[in-house]
Amino acid sequence: MSRNKKSEFSQQGNNLIIVLISKFLPYWPLFIILVAVFVVAAVFYIKRSVPLYEATTSILFKDEKKGSDESKITESLNYLSSKKIVENEIEVLHSKSLMKEVVKSLRLYAPVFDNKKSKSPMAYRTSPVEVEVRNIDSVPQVEKKEFLVNDAEKFVLLDGKRYALNTWVNTDFGTLRFVRREGVANTNRPYFLSLIEPKSVVQNYLGRLKVTPVSKLSSVVILRLVDEVPKRAEDILSSLINSYNKVSNSEKESLAENTLSFVDERLKAVKHDLDSIEKRVQRYKSSESAIDISQQGNLYLQNVSTNDQKLSEINIQLAVLNQVEKFAASNNNQSGIVPSTLGVSDPLLNELLQRLYQAEIEYEKIKRTTGENNPTLVSIADEINKIRPSILQNIRSQRKSLEASRNNLSATNGSYTNTIQSIPRKERDLLEISREQNIKTNVYNFLLQKREETSFSNLPSSLDYRIVDRPDASLTPVSPNKKIIYLSAILGAIIIGVCIVLLREIFNQKVALRDDIESFTSAPIIGEIAFRDNKDSYLLNKGEDVFLSDQFQRLRTSFHYLGITSSKKKILITSTISGEGKSFTASNLSLTIASSGKRVVLLEADLSNPSLYQEFGNKGIKGITNYLRSEVEAESIIKETEYPNLFIIPAGPPTNKSSALLSNGRIELLLRHLETNFDYIIIDSAPVGLLTDAYILSPFCDATLYIVRQNYSPKDFIKRIINENDRLNRLKNLAIVFNGLQPKAFSLDKYGYAGYGYGYHNNGNSKKGKLPAGGF
Repeated sequence: MSRNKKSEFSQQGNNLIIVLISKFLPYWPLFIILVAVFVVAAVFYIKRSVPLYEATTSILFKDEKKGSDESKITESLNYLSSKKIVENEIEVLHSKSLMKEVVKSLRLYAPVFDNKKSKSPMAYRTSPVEVEVRNIDSVPQVEKKEFLVNDAEKFVLLDGKRYALNTWVNTDFGTLRFVRREGVANTNRPYFLSLIEPKSVVQNYLGRLKVTPVSKLSSVVILRLVDEVPKRAEDILSSLINSYNKVSNSEKESLAENTLSFVDERLKAVKHDLDSIEKRVQRYKSSESAIDISQQGNLYLQNVSTNDQKLSEINIQLAVLNQVEKFAASNNNQSGIVPSTLGVSDPLLNELLQRLYQAEIEYEKIKRTTGENNPTLVSIADEINKIRPSILQNIRSQRKSLEASRNNLSATNGSYTNTIQSIPRKERDLLEISREQNIKTNVYNFLLQKREETSFSNLPSSLDYRIVDRPDASLTPVSPNKKIIYLSAILGAIIIGVCIVLLREIFNQKVALRDDIESFTSAPIIGEIAFRDNKDSYLLNKGEDVFLSDQFQRLRTSFHYLGITSSKKKILITSTISGEGKSFTASNLSLTIASSGKRVVLLEADLSNPSLYQEFGNKGIKGITNYLRSEVEAESIIKETEYPNLFIIPAGPPTNKSSALLSNGRIELLLRHLETNFDYIIIDSAPVGLLTDAYILSPFCDATLYIVRQNYSPKDFIKRIINENDRLNRLKNLAIVFNGLQPKAFSLDKYGYAGYGYGYHNNGNSKKGKLPAGGF
């Protein structure tokens, strides 16, 4: 941007500011009143509002996608733990079920107050008793009911009835229990009990609760809650975390319990088999006296035992794979007991099963709090459907490999069977029994190990989250925010004030601002005359109205813009309607010019309604009307005034044929005669909205001053007349004088000069007909 463009832009900005100041500054009393009213309303609102405090706490979830993970030792002991997805846990923390547990545990449906006022303080933790409802699903709506606590006789007096403390009692409001709070002294003054429907309380606190992550990359979640009582806000957040912990632990305990149940059943079966085998060995050795085994038998036993153990492991793995295949083939997306993968060492299968179990747990958890068409629920279902085929494919691949190994081992054992024929029958039978015993022993030890691992994973300290900051309430209220309320009140008052001003101007059909004139004409505004509240005389008295006199001096100095010179000296003054101050302007402008030593003659050309001659003490004398009728000569109607250098030609007798008289040609002769004897000729003509006199006189004049009065001149008339003048050029060398500006406030015009404010309106002093001097 060039320097010239920057300067132009800055100038436009300054002009806009000046225009806004000039438009609204004159209405400063209105803005002050509105601001005062709004501030008082804000103070009243703040005093009436219940202060709210905010309690916050933060939780770190173990979300593997966002970098939070456990140590290897903890992970090895807690193989049942599932990683959390922060977004899902946020929904769980904001669920109705958790908040309902909070409302129930803290008895938030039965608040106690200190008095019966609508904004009375709550007696949370200060009331000597807490109220508990037996059936939380049918709590009646009860407004504040007065009750008294009697510690001596251990009863509560409610509605004139006595109810024992710490006991379920039947009342008019259902089955209640008044629990005496330990450590709280009884003041023996009345308290007030209310009962609220728990659903309403749950909705209320869910609306106040905000659960948000610190950032997209963080697994830390911040919980915020606002409440009238800081301690209650802290207790609600603590209770919410406890309820969340109970739900999480309940799910983990259920999984561990199911796993332990499966392992225990298998242990019982294997132990029973071991007992049976040991009894068989004992019976065989006793009956067959089979005690010593040859070296060959030992070697065979080792080889066959190894192969048989491998075959047993393969069979167990195939059995486990069959159970896992049945589990993976079920397509109901519901969580259940994951089949044990005991003996299957493939890490990929274990990982896929763990992912499937976690996905199904997440599916069930979110399904309890959302609808089936929830995008997150659909996404998890899709993930489950993708994991199942991978598991089945993995199982088929492992089964082929295991079956091949089993066939190979069976063939090897077949060769050993041929060799065993050479071994004595007793040793062979004993070896077979011992082989079976070793297999069962290995299986039993394996199951014991898995049972211990499952027990370790159910440790109370194995949480899937960690509390970073305990719930803590703010020391000062967060609402109402006084700064914001006061600022809003002030801004609201200003906006309403601006709207009132703009609406008033829109519906106001009178000219109120300089901008109103400039909006429909390009004619220059060469003068501004302030309001003068003097109905007795047009003329300014000596020693008074100094400011007005200065304005007429300024108006006179503006003549050179209109081309007024010693040879062009005739000035016509007119307006739209009567009462706009043209006679006031004509008489005082003439007096101002005459006071500078110039010879001035003032023509009272308003022949239908003359009034100027009364100002100069010439009453009932002949004037312009007589001259136009050829009854007198020009010299006889020129009258001296008491003011030096100021002469006046009165209108003479009023006539309703002024246009015809002005058109007979004698007015031009009169003006030529006056040009030779006077320095300035001021002509006070009739309003152009009523008569055509000004249009007849304008061609003989050198300039026309058009008077517009603030809050008096009609916009539509002026716009129509000035537009017509622009088209037909009927008023010669037109310029506008803005009259009657009320001096209530100074403002800046668009050129940056100080002047009277344009936004003010008259005080109701106008009346029908022609009004006295300027502004009125």
